[in-house]
Amino acid sequence: MVIAIESGKPADQVASFVKNYGMTFPVWLDPQITALEIFQNWNLPSSYAIDRDGIVRLSWTGGINQPTLEQYVTPLLEENK
Repeated sequence: MVIAIESGKPADQVASFVKNYGMTFPVWLDPQITALEIFQNWNLPSSYAIDRDGIVRLSWTGGINQPTLEQYVTPLLEENK
């Protein structure tokens, strides 16, 4: 499952961004920037692959693309079949 967390932006701006880019996955608002504090990462964008046990298996700082996701995340998904 893909989930986006927006840290600090107003809800109306986030809704507009989600609509403009046709995002179909959940986008959670984090106005208090709690997620950044928990991950101790102030670099945006950042991405994480977290397994079913809550363990961070992969992390990226900066943009991520489809080929990278397929190369690194697909094997993790295959582990759980």
